[in-house]
Amino acid sequence: MSIGALWAWIPIVTFVAIGICILIHRQFRFHDDRTIDEVTVFFRKIDWSEVLELFDPMHERFLRLVQSDYHFRRTTRVRIHEAREFFWRMYHNVRVAQEWANTELQDMEKDSIDHCTEREQLIIAIDEKAAHFRAFATIRLIELTAWTVLRIDKWPFIQLPSIAAMRKYGKRGELDLLELYGQLKEATAGLALTYGKHFHDEMPDLL
Repeated sequence: MSIGALWAWIPIVTFVAIGICILIHRQFRFHDDRTIDEVTVFFRKIDWSEVLELFDPMHERFLRLVQSDYHFRRTTRVRIHEAREFFWRMYHNVRVAQEWANTELQDMEKDSIDHCTEREQLIIAIDEKAAHFRAFATIRLIELTAWTVLRIDKWPFIQLPSIAAMRKYGKRGELDLLELYGQLKEATAGLALTYGKHFHDEMPDLL
């Protein structure tokens, strides 16, 4: 098959991959009511030392310098899989936290935000930050899945994408997904404190 014919297939395969991702996302999303006792058991463990290394620009530049093109492409394929796994775990955990926040919101009295208590404002903040994170993480998951399906590491005439750069959005990287996730961890732990110190101390380790 000629290179021109392969290029013609790229948009088709990309749209099919995106369609599959959207279908999976819609099929397996949940809108469950969750209490504090039903939250922690569903969190998926994340090794933050591995996450920070994966999305570290300095470490990525080091790999580019010390590895041959072949080995760096092979390493990038593994890093794409790792990034997709970590984003999926973060997405899952944020979804669980948002379901908990939504359950708490349902119990709140219908009033303006100006009259909300500090706890109620915290619940609203968790819900809003979670919605933003899930929206941006979904885009990253679609990109990573498309790169996996297309085996982008096997295309020698295509410059490999930066995995480290995927943590940021905006022209100047104004939004950092890892920082946003950290803010969600802090806010979730703050909400858990209203149920007792045990839940507060447990929450950051689980997220």
